[in-house]
Amino acid sequence: MAEVFKSETTGLMWYRGSLRIRDNAALYAALLENETVYCLYVLDDFYLKNADIGAARVNFLLKSLSELALNLEAQGGQLIVRNTRQVAEEVLRVAQEVGAGRIYINEDYLPYPIQRDAKVAELANEVGIELKQYQDILLVEPSGVLTDNGNPYSVFTPFKRRWEGMLNTPEAYRYDALLHKLKTPKKIAGQELPTLETYGLHLKQDVYPVGEKAAYKRLEDFVSKGLPEYHQNRDNAFDPESTSILSPHIKWGTVSIRDCYRAAREQGGPGAAKWIDELAWREFYYATIYHFPHSLEGPMLTEYGGFPWIDSPANFDAWKAGMTGYPFVDAGMRQLNETGWMHNRLRQVTASYLVKDLCINWQDGERYFMQQLACGDWPSNNGGWQWVAGTGTDPRRATRIFNPVLQMERYDPQAEYVRRWVPEYGTSRYPKPIVPHNEGRDEFLRRFATTAGGREAIRAARREEAEIAKRGTKQGSGRGQKKLF
Repeated sequence: MAEVFKSETTGLMWYRGSLRIRDNAALYAALLENETVYCLYVLDDFYLKNADIGAARVNFLLKSLSELALNLEAQGGQLIVRNTRQVAEEVLRVAQEVGAGRIYINEDYLPYPIQRDAKVAELANEVGIELKQYQDILLVEPSGVLTDNGNPYSVFTPFKRRWEGMLNTPEAYRYDALLHKLKTPKKIAGQELPTLETYGLHLKQDVYPVGEKAAYKRLEDFVSKGLPEYHQNRDNAFDPESTSILSPHIKWGTVSIRDCYRAAREQGGPGAAKWIDELAWREFYYATIYHFPHSLEGPMLTEYGGFPWIDSPANFDAWKAGMTGYPFVDAGMRQLNETGWMHNRLRQVTASYLVKDLCINWQDGERYFMQQLACGDWPSNNGGWQWVAGTGTDPRRATRIFNPVLQMERYDPQAEYVRRWVPEYGTSRYPKPIVPHNEGRDEFLRRFATTAGGREAIRAARREEAEIAKRGTKQGSGRGQKKLF
């Protein structure tokens, strides 16, 4: 590639996630090191035409990009939008158009972006343009959270202990005095943001508010209203303050993960500590994909790849529609279908019913969630499904079976959540269970016993459950012990 004009005083901020101006590591570096900063977003068909894509997620992306463009324009800047299958080449083309001497990105950790960014770095190096990467989407780089032997963690608790010891969150980036550098001297030709119809998508969900302003408003509200009691209230599905509902904003980066952590750290208390646990789970799942990329395509523990799943389109369709006959499961699925979001407790319960009662392949459920969730993020979604299925990081496989009746009794005792989403509950119009829980559970365990290590895993799981029950009896009521079956 021939040498092109470039300026050491012009930088190109290439947005992928982190769709905000506030507390953005790569943007801060670009503004600090250059006199003029252009901003770019490339619509990538690898994501937008992927089988896992859905209207809620694309809608959230496009609306967030629209707000980002307006916010940049308010500072005199421009969001250059391009749409192409040749992402790396297009990034270099735009860098050359604006005369950038450096390209700034926030690092991604999934297999495809790692390969894509390496190609951009190679092309940029050929023409003397530097690609500079920054830590922004995670609090700790996944490559650094390793055991003393240098191995990746496969269990959350020891991961979190090491992760906590590596936390070194800087103060928020303050660059109000630098924003004038977004005043680009010339406008660069871009493309209009596409519509959902461009991708053959039609939004049926009433999704949550989108964009940087809405994200920080939600963070502020949650910290004041929900965070103090989060440790006690987080499984209360009916209470809108029981959880942050920030997952779409964290996924797309309309809120800074550092600002989320700082807010919890400054608030302090058991509620904040429990929420930081949830942030750590997200980082654990990112580290899992980073170190075990094959888990995006199948079980992390490959010996569980031969499970004899049941192929039942009718049952799968009933599960998707929220018509299983178990109201807690159905309420969760209907919330997902109508809003593009689902309460975390319900994600576990609905996933368990699909996998452990209907014996349908967890990957079918994983894909459906990705197609429906505005916050669909491969590491968290994949990690959550493998946690329920018992094919991933956590060693407890046979016992993680959620009883949908007991779950409702515990977390929605007045049926407030269920009646919100399943108005026909309690009437003759509500269906009987398509597969009774006891029958489905027993069938799953029977099938599991035929797999490699299945019998021993079940025996070990039963011993673990007996020990938990024994400890609970010694301690008195056993309150707080999980009763999954």
